[in-house]
Amino acid sequence: MAEAVVTSVLEEALRQASERIAKKITEGKKLTSIDVIILLLDQINRRIDDTNRRIDDLNTSLNKRIDDLSASLNKRIDDTNRKIDDLKEEVRLLKQEVSSIKSDIINLLKGRLTGT
Repeated sequence: MAEAVVTSVLEEALRQASERIAKKITEGKKLTSIDVIILLLDQINRRIDDTNRRIDDLNTSLNKRIDDLSASLNKRIDDTNRKIDDLKEEVRLLKQEVSSIKSDIINLLKGRLTGT
């Protein structure tokens, strides 16, 4: 919180000093070394602000791409889980059918062995 206030105050001070220096330039007055340093600091501050804005935009874009990818992967995982569940059910049904056929064969063999 305090950092944001200090940054805001410094930005405003730089802006006002730059306006004062710009007025000095339009009046044809000579700039001091401090004036030039203030102008350089103002330009550096603006570039930092632009860079921060670009980083924020890139971060937002990257987060959106990550969210989209996550949603896509979750859908694929859900589809795969559904297919696995379907296969489990098919295997269960096949196991029942094989068990039934096995029982039928055992009964047939018993019948042939006993002669009935």
